[in-house]
Amino acid sequence: MLKISKKFICMVILALIASTIVSPLPLVQASEVSAGSFVINEDINPAILADSYSSWDSSNIYNGGDMVTYNGQVYRAKWWTQGETPGMADVWELVSSSDGSYETWSSSKAYSGGDMVTYNGQVYKAKWWTQGETPGTADVWELVSGTDPSTDPSPVIENGIYTITNKTSGKALDITDESTADGAKLQQWAADGTAKQQFKLETQGDGYYKITAQHSQKVLDVPNSTNESGVQLQQWTDNGTDAQRWQIEETGDGYYKVLSKTSGLAMDVRSSSTADGAVVQQYTDNGTDAQKWTFTLVAGAENPTDPVPQGFKVVGYYPSWQPDKINTLQYNNLTHINYAFAIPTSDGSLLPLENASAATQIIQKAHENGVKVLLAVGGWSYNDTPLESTFMSATETSDKITKFGDAIISMAKQYGFDGVDIDWEHPKTDGDSKTRYENLMVYLNNKLDESNMLLTAAVLSGVTPDGVVYWDAAAQTDTVINTVDWFNVMAYDGGDGIRHSSYDFAVMSAKYWRDTRNMPAEKVVLGVPFYGRPSWASYAEILAVNPDAYNTDVSTINGMEAYYNGIPTIKAKTQWACDNVGGIMIWELTQDTTDLNKSLLNAIGETVRNNFN
Repeated sequence: MLKISKKFICMVILALIASTIVSPLPLVQASEVSAGSFVINEDINPAILADSYSSWDSSNIYNGGDMVTYNGQVYRAKWWTQGETPGMADVWELVSSSDGSYETWSSSKAYSGGDMVTYNGQVYKAKWWTQGETPGTADVWELVSGTDPSTDPSPVIENGIYTITNKTSGKALDITDESTADGAKLQQWAADGTAKQQFKLETQGDGYYKITAQHSQKVLDVPNSTNESGVQLQQWTDNGTDAQRWQIEETGDGYYKVLSKTSGLAMDVRSSSTADGAVVQQYTDNGTDAQKWTFTLVAGAENPTDPVPQGFKVVGYYPSWQPDKINTLQYNNLTHINYAFAIPTSDGSLLPLENASAATQIIQKAHENGVKVLLAVGGWSYNDTPLESTFMSATETSDKITKFGDAIISMAKQYGFDGVDIDWEHPKTDGDSKTRYENLMVYLNNKLDESNMLLTAAVLSGVTPDGVVYWDAAAQTDTVINTVDWFNVMAYDGGDGIRHSSYDFAVMSAKYWRDTRNMPAEKVVLGVPFYGRPSWASYAEILAVNPDAYNTDVSTINGMEAYYNGIPTIKAKTQWACDNVGGIMIWELTQDTTDLNKSLLNAIGETVRNNFN
């Protein structure tokens, strides 16, 4: 016969009696939904719950639905229990903290299993003892509730171009050696105003920021998407991964912390160093000044990411032989890009497009930014051989014109270009060159119109720097003028020195087409050079020799005086174009500097925005 102790029988009787008691507590409505499972009215006030329930006692017996407080938190028993600790045993289900909130996680504090913290707007529960392991990235933390910052972090800084300065050192975020390479490391350095210390902030579809170095157009990146603390940050080609997404949060003292989406770690100056060249790394969020930053909008860039107005054209030629510079393109300062060049052949065909993958990338990125891309055909020469005779051969019969036109359109459509720019340099007024050119342009226009594609042409300045009309400017017939969407007027190369591309020369060139030839003003796009003569040095190369070259039009390079257009002249020409014609054109984009404070294209964009926004 089974013997049962009196003590055990008493415990069972007490448990049965307790299970029949209904507590008359306010706001609590428990109802059984399945065996051992209960739901609580969602209107429960956590503070009232805490006041309503007694503290958990290891010697007490609790039944399913019983509520207790423990370590400032409210728990509900799922089934009968005794001696099992809330927050540790599965029998207890968390309802809320006593005041409805939890302390913020600290990397320096030790937590035991069941402890609750908030981090990045979420509530986490420790599964076991932990210290220094970041909620949301370490397995020890279990997500309980809260807003997931990956779905809706509130942007705290407007999109724009900024210098980012550390609180501890007062030094600026910087790219080592001004490198444009993938993998170049982040450091801090004394502020110098250069593009390697300028970063574009752009909120992404997931609510996080993408941070782009302006000198390289590479994106701030966590190497190999690692969660390891102490890893130096880098720049890398934009690939859209979480390793290139950042959350920016106010720290409450006028500064901000920058947190990696992939690791949850904070951008940090190693060892709180104040030295130039100190490593900028990701590190456990600890709230120190080494992890606090200010964001200062770059001077003159109040709306740096706003696109230029579409009514006024800013057309830039991009040379196909510079595929490594596509990440330097300032799409926000352009409306159209001409990818130069598709090379014609004498039989009316085209050579394969040089660096086609670069063209594809430009087209994709341009379209994302509302910029159109045209296929530029021809140019002055190919392999040092002038192409004018090639154009003549490719158009010597009507059949060849059809073949040539179809080849051009086919390539444009193959890669997704928005139109075609013909750079026949230059059809002549004498002989039948003018007629062949006109027939080609009419054929292209008819075919391109069917697909709603653009047709433009690069043309002579029309006059010399002395104001004398070029005889061959007449080869651009009235029919061609009526056919094209616009002309890109090459108001440069008037000669070496001051004849190269002065302000007066530009104005006379544009007026020739607008006034003498009666071309609609909106069809005249004034060309400006990003290089000097003599020397043929790019504007960027001139700046490398003379850092103050941006503020003048003459600098000595390679032992000779080079004449070019500095920022004052570029702005003056752009302003005249805004007031009098339909746009401005650049030859060519890769010759510009990546320093936005000295960039000619950025100066153009600022001037256009000031006129039309």
